[in-house]
Amino acid sequence: MVKESIAIFIFCLGIANGLECHKCLVNEGNCSMAQVEVCKPNQNACFFVIKKYHGLSADTAKQGCGSSNACRRYSAGTKGSLFRTMWCCSLNLCQPVHLQVNRDGLQNGVVCQGCIGSPAECGLTAPSKQCYGSADQCVQISQRFLPGEELEPIIKGCGNSSFKDVQVLYQIGRDVAFLDQKVCGQSNCNNRSFPEIPAGLPNGLQCYTCRDSGHGECALNKLQRLKCTGAMNRCVHIIKAENKSTAVTIQKGCATESMCRRDTDIYLRLKGEDSHAECCKRNLCNKAHSLSSPELMTILSLWLVLKVYQ
Repeated sequence: MVKESIAIFIFCLGIANGLECHKCLVNEGNCSMAQVEVCKPNQNACFFVIKKYHGLSADTAKQGCGSSNACRRYSAGTKGSLFRTMWCCSLNLCQPVHLQVNRDGLQNGVVCQGCIGSPAECGLTAPSKQCYGSADQCVQISQRFLPGEELEPIIKGCGNSSFKDVQVLYQIGRDVAFLDQKVCGQSNCNNRSFPEIPAGLPNGLQCYTCRDSGHGECALNKLQRLKCTGAMNRCVHIIKAENKSTAVTIQKGCATESMCRRDTDIYLRLKGEDSHAECCKRNLCNKAHSLSSPELMTILSLWLVLKVYQ
């Protein structure tokens, strides 16, 4: 009996001394009416994460118990089309900020699930939101990234006519990544599951592959050969601009044709405005990237000078 009383006392003391935070995942940004959770001993802060996706009404706020160390280490900022940031506070039920939702136009009668997060957070029961203005389609994006590039894999929200069905696969070395974007016109139709996209069987195309980590892995003498599979019928060469006059190769491999289409700008959405993909469809055609106009002008100028002084 004494042991049970001591255990109950310690349990109650832990609750009394524990930090309390609102726990929610919403698309309007107000967690003040959400359930309350008692934080664990190693959780010394209430966190508040805001995520947005460019061009899509999918703004998401998540709040709960966390640690001040996690807040300091959080990778905030813009990556491709995704923006995210985190605030932390250390008082009971504190809310450091509210998500400001900008609505463009009037309600258009369409309701879509709106969420940015994991499959568990953004599954069949993800929160719904009213759509406004020209954003009269429900959009669902599922993604798998290369190791070390992981971001939120599921994005749902209201989008306008610029969003189309598109599927992109690419393989760098042994790693396969994809983006699968689906668009539909009925309310809450973006409540689908998120199946893995199989790479498929070898299709006869071979490409060079590499992934640069700053140690010269994409030097010409270090390139490896990769057998492409399934719908990945293009060799891809991904280039990152370091400044206005310098560009470096960061990845080579196999990709679907949709990776290369300028009208989708799919790689910009995945990686950001400082990189782009060049594609070709012959075996091992991605050994070196095509010359840009400034590079061509430099070579032509040098050739003319040599011709004059011969």
